[in-house]
Amino acid sequence: MNKSKLTIAIGMSMLASVSIMSTSVLAATPSQPNVILFLVDDMGISDSSLQFSETRVPANDFFRTPNMEKMAKNGIKFTNAYSHPVCTPSRVSLMTGQNPARHHVSNWTMLPNSDAQNGAWGPNTSPKNWRTEGIQPNDVLLSSELQKAGYYTIQIGKAHFGSLGTAGADPLNMGFNVNVAGHAAGAPASYQGDLNFGNNLPVIDNYPQGVPHLEEFHGQDVHLTDVLSLRAKQEMSKAIALGKPFFMNMAHYAVHTPIEQHKQYMANYVDKFYKNTDIKVPLIEAKYASLVEGMDASLGDLMAYLEANGIAENTLVIFTSDNGGLSGHTRGTSPMGTELNSHYYPLRAGKGSAYEGGSRVPYIVSWGKVNIDNPVQKDLQIKPNTTSDELVLIEDLFPSILKVADAQPNLPKEYVLDGIDVTSAWTGEKLEQRPFITHYPHVWGPFGDGYQPHSTMNIDGNKIIYYYNSRTWEMYDLNTDIGERINLASTQPQRLQAMAEVMQKQLAEMTAQYPINRWTHKVEPLMTPSQLAQR
Repeated sequence: MNKSKLTIAIGMSMLASVSIMSTSVLAATPSQPNVILFLVDDMGISDSSLQFSETRVPANDFFRTPNMEKMAKNGIKFTNAYSHPVCTPSRVSLMTGQNPARHHVSNWTMLPNSDAQNGAWGPNTSPKNWRTEGIQPNDVLLSSELQKAGYYTIQIGKAHFGSLGTAGADPLNMGFNVNVAGHAAGAPASYQGDLNFGNNLPVIDNYPQGVPHLEEFHGQDVHLTDVLSLRAKQEMSKAIALGKPFFMNMAHYAVHTPIEQHKQYMANYVDKFYKNTDIKVPLIEAKYASLVEGMDASLGDLMAYLEANGIAENTLVIFTSDNGGLSGHTRGTSPMGTELNSHYYPLRAGKGSAYEGGSRVPYIVSWGKVNIDNPVQKDLQIKPNTTSDELVLIEDLFPSILKVADAQPNLPKEYVLDGIDVTSAWTGEKLEQRPFITHYPHVWGPFGDGYQPHSTMNIDGNKIIYYYNSRTWEMYDLNTDIGERINLASTQPQRLQAMAEVMQKQLAEMTAQYPINRWTHKVEPLMTPSQLAQR
């Protein structure tokens, strides 16, 4: 199927869904809107023409994301939103409402009983009993709770919930009525249909990454992002035909590696220069930008579908990313002429890091179409073109989406939610101050700039970092130093000690697991500055 044929197929899908609308009820009730979670993989805050930093940065003039801009004008943009430093922990937090320190899926999953740790440098390795299998059907799951509440639940694209061969690897076992292209892998072997989305490429370390379920597109000149958009519209049409509200986890594989071109957008970047510079755009960055633009086109495509099918007013759309953007390896020269760990300026580093570039993400919430007179929007009036600096976390999506869905989960008595309902922040209100903890007791990959086992805590912009390898602390005031350049640990020791004690207590309450020293085989716990001084 070439590009024109894919366009025709998309058009036919749209016409079919319009026809369905003429004979069925809208796929929502006044108390149960449709919900689309548009979850991008590895997208940082600077990978967009939409500004998330306090000031506009050079990358905003390079990337082309008009549909993100349009969505922000239609809703609310958050500049203080976080996921966790790598993918599976964030996706499990979304599904369970818990912090990785509590749910113990603290690293990305691959094979059961196999540590997916990328590097072997430094004195520490992963905790002994972290959940290498990922989450499983017997866990509390957002999708299952929505299914119980009457939702038609749709998984499109990357799942990465459970390890290969486990029940959790298949979203159909995880509370989803539909699974399109989701499996155990965290990346596609290829985005290209003419390469069968990687299904015929060599399997590496017994971990197949060929994207499943899309055989009808094999051998065709199509891109995975476009195919997933088409399949998403087809599944929404089925929900409409059933007269049921739907929840769709629209989880694109983009913009994760492999950084392959999205052909139709390459001309916007190849042989071009970054704006107002003599820096030529590297080929790898042109490919990356084409993946970003293709992802944004998908967002616009789905928004147009909602409007064409008369369900835009009844559909809430949430846009975010599963972790900060990739900058520690693979990427090329940035618009500033700088190299690795600088792509998310003014933030420091990127995916996998303890610094802000590792976990701060884009986040937008809007109705498909604003109409405050529509009953479904009565209790969630999102003011268009607004910006909030309230702290919102990926684990907050669990209780927040259930609130929007009017679902009443029957959680186990002992179950603890770390996420909170932030729907009031979506309508522009203030939230109570709370600590945000990232806990990554693993080696993610590249050496340097925060890429080692760590825990962090952020309270109202006051951030501390503990590194398990070096047993050292850092402290930053993000309100005045978003780039984390001025380490205050030595100049404000009392404040550091007080915050360290809070984080240590919080991690203990969550039963956090700690790294293991690879030589002594003993647990390497977090130690406060005073405890370190007594050693």
